[in-house]
Amino acid sequence: MGPHHLIPGDESAVKGASIRGSSLRRVATFARPYRVQIGGFLTSILVAAVVALAPPLLFRRIVDVSIPNGDRNGIIVLTVVLVVLALLDAGFQIIQRWLSSLIGEGLIYDLRVALFAKVQSMPIAFFTRTQTGSLISRLNNDVVGAQTAVTGTLGSVVSNVVVLA
Repeated sequence: MGPHHLIPGDESAVKGASIRGSSLRRVATFARPYRVQIGGFLTSILVAAVVALAPPLLFRRIVDVSIPNGDRNGIIVLTVVLVVLALLDAGFQIIQRWLSSLIGEGLIYDLRVALFAKVQSMPIAFFTRTQTGSLISRLNNDVVGAQTAVTGTLGSVVSNVVVLA
């Protein structure tokens, strides 16, 4: 059985498979129109990850230095900085979600247009051999999976790398 006969949701066919260079080039082709948005998305993730690292350090300073020394001004200043950092973090989260949805929806649209063009060029014999419902389900699941990989997984990986570094 070829790839057209895979059952939607059946991951056994792809487990252990390696990513080929041709697949990466195709992904890059679809991602190229969104490179500015992807750059902004990655930048916002990096900044948000760095901003998220600061509050524990500030709390440590409040607890270990300002409170024992009775430094009210230090506590107030550090608290204001914590509030500003929380607002910055929220702002970058909004930017991330906006860019993520912009990239994801654009990729879905581009992939669906390309898939529709490919399906339209298939010979009639393909449609007599293939179950229509299975084909539509497979196409939809693959496109949504690609969107999830780009917007969800990419963001998580970059954020985790920054936090661990």
